[in-house]
Amino acid sequence: MTTLTRSAFLQELAGTHLSLARARSDARLGGIDFGALDRNRDGYLAGDEELGGLFEALDHFDRNGQRDSIELGTLLSPTRVGIMVNVLRALAEPLAGPAPGPSAPRPLPAAFNGFRDRALASAFPSGLQGQLLRGARGPQVVALQYALGRLDLLHDLCDGVFGSLTRQAVMACQNRYGLVTSGNVDQALLQRLDLELRGYDARTPAARAADPLAYLSDFRTLGLPPIRLNSTAEVFNWGSRAIRTAFGVFVGHYWTVMKQNRVEGDCKNIALFLMDQFRKQLKQDRMVDLPHPVLYRGEREKAWIVATPDRPQGLFTRADRLARTSPSRVRRPGYQAVLNIQALDPAHSMLYGVNVHYPEISADRVAKSTTRLFDWDPLRDNRGDSRRPEVPVDQLEPGNVIFIDHSGDGSFDHTVTVITVEKDTAGHTRRLVLAVGSYDDVRDTSSATSVEGVGLAIVNVYAEEVTVMLDAAGRVVSSTVSWSSEPDYVVDGRYSARTTLMEQRSGGRVIVSRWG
Repeated sequence: MTTLTRSAFLQELAGTHLSLARARSDARLGGIDFGALDRNRDGYLAGDEELGGLFEALDHFDRNGQRDSIELGTLLSPTRVGIMVNVLRALAEPLAGPAPGPSAPRPLPAAFNGFRDRALASAFPSGLQGQLLRGARGPQVVALQYALGRLDLLHDLCDGVFGSLTRQAVMACQNRYGLVTSGNVDQALLQRLDLELRGYDARTPAARAADPLAYLSDFRTLGLPPIRLNSTAEVFNWGSRAIRTAFGVFVGHYWTVMKQNRVEGDCKNIALFLMDQFRKQLKQDRMVDLPHPVLYRGEREKAWIVATPDRPQGLFTRADRLARTSPSRVRRPGYQAVLNIQALDPAHSMLYGVNVHYPEISADRVAKSTTRLFDWDPLRDNRGDSRRPEVPVDQLEPGNVIFIDHSGDGSFDHTVTVITVEKDTAGHTRRLVLAVGSYDDVRDTSSATSVEGVGLAIVNVYAEEVTVMLDAAGRVVSSTVSWSSEPDYVVDGRYSARTTLMEQRSGGRVIVSRWG
């Protein structure tokens, strides 16, 4: 529960004013007599006296019993007064002040010798004279947002627009580092950001390890519980109930490790990596050596290709060569923040953790090597209704793998691993957590984001977690990207229930399988 004091409220809104016309038009602020608060009768609320009166009006909706503070609730569950405060923050506009004269710019601190951070240095080559306020746009705002995002203060795209979320992130930054919480950006704040970023290392623990795969396979150090087989059998295979149950438990624990280390790969590689790491720990813990379920009899296992930002692997040179010789440049909608960042920091990499790839195995081959639990049923065709999954959600179990023929060409091109299944007391599935991965055509300068390098369309690989909420009838209530291997200040989540629980074209198929 977040508490906002009167003094913090006044400090936060210092240098801003609130339009009564805009405030009255928002139904969430209903119940506040704005006319009575406008003592200057100028149509705005500004200054400690009027804003202090506004705080008192907000206090009438608070239930904490304290006159000098109000309870805002949490980000996911704000109180009524918390909602009102968020609306007021969004409506607050900076007061117009006199423009500084061109002959007398605000002097920079004598110690300023330029920023070390590439993005800040590119956007502010001579530092910041004056202030950067809400409503500003352009590369300077991108550099600010990029810095705030890396310090885990901004969870919004680097779109170059200084809006309410950016202002909230600025205030959180000022509060964290003991600066005046104004919501405005000055040279002192930028220098503090630059100082904090000097020690910033985007690499995850696995990416920093000398051998990332060995790090990800040190199950005891990672804190994974020992694998237990609730069976008295002496011989096990992938079809054993005890193995299937143990794998379902394992994926929940190990997926957390993968998220913490930003392990990414396309959809089949995410599924294969979970399966292969389970085999590895099972052999360590129980001396049970399960065969690789996808390989043909007698086919030798291949080594995983593992890439990190500073240690790229794979066929990057081919992708780079194609990029140089191809006259086309694909620009998908939704990736403008990436381009904004790369314009300021050309060395920016789209790989934030560890990229894993098992060579020379297609999603279709993986699908056809598994045991089908539920085959495609034409009666489940939802005919475009994205609320209706095309798989039997009540029968899904952790560790199941969903294969989808999205294109309708007869081959499976997408893989989804079921991580978590939560049911109600009647046995209906109400919450699913799904692991997916894919690739797109967004490049960085080195192609270090791809371990495949087979063309311009397979350059940037990523992984995502999709959380799907369902009603008692099995219909989709909501679906969100609850985690991504790429930060939320760089790109929005891309997957949903529509792309994980159903096919998208006439003739497509969806099946549910298990390994082996």
